[in-house]
Amino acid sequence: MAFTLFSFLGWIWESIYYAIRERKLANRGFLNGPICPIYGCGALLGFLIYDLIQSGHLPNIEWWMIFILGFIISMALEYSTSWTLEKLFKARWWDYSNIPLNINGRTSVPTSVTFGVVAILAEKVLIPLVYRSLSKSSESLLDILAHIFVSIISIDTTLTISSLTNFQKHVASIDEAFQNHMADIVERVYNNQNFFCYKVIERIKVFKLPGRKNRIAKQLREKQFDELIKDYFEHDVIKQMDKYIQHGTTTTLQHCENVAWICYLINRKLNLNADEKELVEAAILHDLFLYDWHDGHPSRKTHGFDHADIACNNAVKHFDISEKQREAIRSHMWPLNITRIPKSKVAIIICLADKYCALIETIRLNKHFGLRN
Repeated sequence: MAFTLFSFLGWIWESIYYAIRERKLANRGFLNGPICPIYGCGALLGFLIYDLIQSGHLPNIEWWMIFILGFIISMALEYSTSWTLEKLFKARWWDYSNIPLNINGRTSVPTSVTFGVVAILAEKVLIPLVYRSLSKSSESLLDILAHIFVSIISIDTTLTISSLTNFQKHVASIDEAFQNHMADIVERVYNNQNFFCYKVIERIKVFKLPGRKNRIAKQLREKQFDELIKDYFEHDVIKQMDKYIQHGTTTTLQHCENVAWICYLINRKLNLNADEKELVEAAILHDLFLYDWHDGHPSRKTHGFDHADIACNNAVKHFDISEKQREAIRSHMWPLNITRIPKSKVAIIICLADKYCALIETIRLNKHFGLRN
């Protein structure tokens, strides 16, 4: 919630500043929607510092210390984010080359001074205000809103990256080539009315199946999926996940099976051609953190940021998984973990399926929206 709120406030600030300077309106930021994730990341660091101070782990920080921290952190965030975006997408979203005391146009002293002042305002006024407001809201409502916002941001980010990397065009070209090839085969067989499968091919050509055959097709899909996951469900480490609740009344094991199932369907129905075994295995293991994150332990406050790495370490310890699967597990919490960007079809599918399942499980409508459990 805090990440989304401050990302939105950052977008408003950027848009107003740009409108005043350039005298025209523009959608500022990397994403299509009205958020600038870099501000959300900075806010999360601010909330972490605030929590440490409130819990007594850090002494109270004076305003000038907050200014210095805001100055340094803003420079580091701006420079690293600008460098990463340029390397990935060959473009710059901001350029400070015309501002004095800049570093490669990626960050500058004057802008970081502004962020230092904003850090004082955020730490002394905005963060305590938001913290009090969130603490008065019901936990279930916050969970639902958090999952909704994360789902929206994930979809927005995926669409943005797809448009920047031509991923959609690549998938469409593969699908078109496959469909054209199959259409040619069907057409040749269809024209040969003496062929013994003529009536079957005639049914396929109009892409219609009666209800009974649809049920058979669904049963075949489920059987093939069960074959992919059955060995994992016999493993003692995997069984341990059934001890812990993940979302709503859904256990971590049930959640992982739901994610694996949705990944399997996405890959098949969209003809994405990701390796099914690799995809389903990574999905089953993506939340292998093996603890109850609701128990109130202080270390669970950073569960959202930490558990992907913990799950990956456990998966590596107990199973022989590929580097692609490891990367998919580590990046499944993106964009919350802003630096862990999904880099493969397997990782992107798991990231999206995880957000979808988390939302449906939290509002407890699993069976109504195609989940397994």
